[in-house]
Amino acid sequence: MITFFAYTRRGLVVLIGLAIPISTALTNVLCPLAILLLLAEGQYKQKFNTLWQHPLAVTALLLFTVMSLGFLYTPVSLVEAGRMLDKYRELLYIPLFILLFSDEKTRRWGLYAFLGAMGITLLLSYLMMLTGWSIGKGTPQNAFVFKNYITQGLLLALAAYFLAVYAWQQRRWYWLLIILLALYNILFLSEGRTGYLIVFGLILLFAYQTYQFRGLIFGSLLLILLSSLIYSYSAVVKKRVDSASANLHSYQQGETDTSVGLRLEFYKNSLILITQQPLWGHGTGSFSYEYQQLAEKQGIVATTNPHNEYLMIGVQWGLIGMGLFIYLLYQLGMLAIHLPLPQSWMVQGLIVTIAVGCLVNSLLLDTTEGHLFAYLIGVLVSGLNSPKAIFLWRRGKQSELANSNCQPNLRAK
Repeated sequence: MITFFAYTRRGLVVLIGLAIPISTALTNVLCPLAILLLLAEGQYKQKFNTLWQHPLAVTALLLFTVMSLGFLYTPVSLVEAGRMLDKYRELLYIPLFILLFSDEKTRRWGLYAFLGAMGITLLLSYLMMLTGWSIGKGTPQNAFVFKNYITQGLLLALAAYFLAVYAWQQRRWYWLLIILLALYNILFLSEGRTGYLIVFGLILLFAYQTYQFRGLIFGSLLLILLSSLIYSYSAVVKKRVDSASANLHSYQQGETDTSVGLRLEFYKNSLILITQQPLWGHGTGSFSYEYQQLAEKQGIVATTNPHNEYLMIGVQWGLIGMGLFIYLLYQLGMLAIHLPLPQSWMVQGLIVTIAVGCLVNSLLLDTTEGHLFAYLIGVLVSGLNSPKAIFLWRRGKQSELANSNCQPNLRAK
């Protein structure tokens, strides 16, 4: 029976890893099935102890609890508040994936599933571009396939970074071709400015990881050169950068009815709402209502999303909710320090992707990005779920932890 559950778990998490970048509907079916699988396995006391000892599981559950308490003082109906809380269910999936990825082989195949899904996405994107076929959501000029161009750019950037870590750590340079194809796709075929930001952030991170401060200086100079070349030769990047620059200039002249201008207005007005209820926020699901009230008073454009996760959380759950989210990322960073390679570098790349992406998008609010965040936490850090691993982590014994059997071996086999 244990073998049956192990094989079922492994197959399920591979399907989830394939589904998250490809199909929202399938993701929403498979994740509840994963919950049913864990319930069917039993061993509830052991599972509870595992989650109680894991710092990320505790913080994710605490943040979700704070969001749930927002029902007590929200100005909107409980139904509307419930819809908003449901969008943050991936916080509950963090403990779920920590339990699902309980063995090294499952963790390894989970990562392969995500990379495989992005490989399919990349292949179809180029096929669309080369043939002109309508096989995805985009066009041959903006070749996004399963998700929107913002999401595809973000996921491709993270997948390319993971492959870069593999290539560097294992000296397997044949991954460079796929990495270059992914970067070309983001920087020459996509209109997603979020992808541009994350690519640059991950390049700087990788430069620092490989050569420390010398790498950071070299990486910064390389980015300046690359930015100039890409701006000169990538029509799509030039168009998007010029558009952003023109929008910013118009905003400085008092014109807010542009893409960048509206976002800056959303940020400014969201900060105003946070100052009104700084500690606990306005309550679960309150963002649209409170912003609408402010919009009517000031005669501005209303929105349901500030396109900034920190502000989205801050308006609804105040500095407490925002602080817990930032603390979740901080804990993930602290865990990364004590993980062996290549997991530690990959975790740091995940943090940069989420932290930067949340500045210009509400990533946890988005199904794909939020679920992938929880999924990759399971893949990369669920090895810290044994008493020995937690004991070593809490005492900062990095060398012992790296040499212990508590961590997955993510090397290709």
